[in-house]
Amino acid sequence: MRDYPEKIAVVTGISGIGLGRVVDLIGREIGAAVAKFEDFVEEEFKAPIYHVAELLLVDYKRTAERFERAFTKMVDSLRGSKYAVIAMHSMYYRRSNIVSNPAIGYLSRMEAEVSVVDYFDDYYHVLHRLATRIAHGETPGVASFQVIDPAGLLYWRSAQESVSRLIPLGGGEAYVYASKHTREGHLRLFSYILGIQPEEGGEYHSAYISHPITKLREYALKHNIPLNKLEEVIEIEKFKQELEKACPNLVVFSPTAIDELILSPETNTLQTSIARDTRWPHPENGIHEYPYPVDLSSELFNEYLYPVDETVKNPGYVSFLKTLIETSIERRDLGYVSQADFVIAYRPTMFSEVHMGVETEIKTAVAMSKPVYSIIPAEERDISYKLFRFEYPLSSLEELLYILRCSKK
Repeated sequence: MRDYPEKIAVVTGISGIGLGRVVDLIGREIGAAVAKFEDFVEEEFKAPIYHVAELLLVDYKRTAERFERAFTKMVDSLRGSKYAVIAMHSMYYRRSNIVSNPAIGYLSRMEAEVSVVDYFDDYYHVLHRLATRIAHGETPGVASFQVIDPAGLLYWRSAQESVSRLIPLGGGEAYVYASKHTREGHLRLFSYILGIQPEEGGEYHSAYISHPITKLREYALKHNIPLNKLEEVIEIEKFKQELEKACPNLVVFSPTAIDELILSPETNTLQTSIARDTRWPHPENGIHEYPYPVDLSSELFNEYLYPVDETVKNPGYVSFLKTLIETSIERRDLGYVSQADFVIAYRPTMFSEVHMGVETEIKTAVAMSKPVYSIIPAEERDISYKLFRFEYPLSSLEELLYILRCSKK
């Protein structure tokens, strides 16, 4: 009889994501064993993880030896389980240094299929979560000897994703996933990874939903319509909801579960005060509650995380922050395409225009030999062209559901 799990999902991400909440949900709902690595580290050192991470800067080798003891105890806690989810940061951010978690190397000792899910959330909500924790006395020293500002957070996140790609072992896979997907989406993803069959039978499959974003945001600004009230935006979100509901075997990846490139209509500069009606709408049935508005120049952030006058109130800094966000979008969305079984392009010629982001994602998927299904109403097909267009054109959700075997005609 096997002593340790056959399949393990490592849930990782930067601080402020709420990894503990994720693994608690998965453990409770699908019956996986749960371990939170940093809890074992804190028990080993009798100190909070953000202080322990500083010791890696002082003497990495000796500190790593105690990390190894914590890792062994964590593994022992998983004995007798068929599958498990482990919460573990890949990188720590201390004294403005990004330092790797030595336990990443220890994962190779586990004779199991190890996959990783690198979690993301909008940087402004991550910062709000961090600042609120400090204000409430939950992590009083986390910002000692350093600032945690938006740009630093994005660099940390990028390094975290790069290192997380090293985790998969024994045939496991690496995934990126945003917190603002539906609660059902989180459960399906981990069932998919851990090899748990759907209640309806069969197997899980995954799809990335590609759709226009930038031009809809521009249209809303031009006509002074709140983004979450724009008819086409509501239509796209309804399509995603209906698809997920109609296909219980489908894991849906949505690009708008992250929405960080929110620009001012007057100056085309990055907004640092985020309101609900300027953010692309997201499901309310996720794993967190999300407060709005979030003003990154408010006293909450100035007191606990970073000097607002030198950062988000500085035009040069905000311009640089915008550049970091733009490059992270490309990396993340193409990551979604890469990890999906197929791509669904919803109205790729909306407004009878070609949308550059959607076109790039379609061509990337085709180059990876992934099926691409496109939902194109008849009135929007007049600009389509045949050369180098290898997607499967459909006219409605009903046709797509039939193709995906989610319904019968």
